[in-house]
Amino acid sequence: MAFRKPRRPKKLTYVTCILVVAVFGALFAYKGASLRKDKENLDRQIAQTRDKLEAEEARTQELQEFEVYTHTKKYAEEVAKDVLGYVYDGEIIFQPD
Repeated sequence: MAFRKPRRPKKLTYVTCILVVAVFGALFAYKGASLRKDKENLDRQIAQTRDKLEAEEARTQELQEFEVYTHTKKYAEEVAKDVLGYVYDGEIIFQPD
């Protein structure tokens, strides 16, 4: 028994190994496709979020400019004329019939 011949693996062992490798390959391919799809969706969401951020930054800039404008004398005069109906002394206002 000391000089026993090594046993050769059976064909079933080869088929089982190939089948296991094929199953893992199919799972990796499926998961990879799913991850690529998820990545595309996330990239699209990132682009939309960046667009929204740029729009909000532009709006913030406009509001800051408007805030500065509201502290000017010209703005106070416009509000006094349009909202309150004030006029300067000697100013003639023509109203349509």
